[in-house]
Amino acid sequence: MDLLILWPHGGLVRRFVVECKVRRDGLEPTVREGVEQTRDYMDRCGADSGHLIVFDRSEARTREEKIFRRPVPAAGGGAPVTVWGM
Repeated sequence: MDLLILWPHGGLVRRFVVECKVRRDGLEPTVREGVEQTRDYMDRCGADSGHLIVFDRSEARTREEKIFRRPVPAAGGGAPVTVWGM
């Protein structure tokens, strides 16, 4: 699911993209795919930044393993993406 948020700030409108994913086949493949989709959507929308939220529904992992924040550096001058684990 993609979501574009328009946020008026200081006379300008900032654009943020939020992408939501459910962890299925491991965290790293989910993050790689999600960041790629988030950046693609950001490019199409002209967004300033993006946020990927990865939901982990596994009962085998602790809350501490599921909750995290990981910045992903901007590639080639693009906008940054922050990955959030939930």
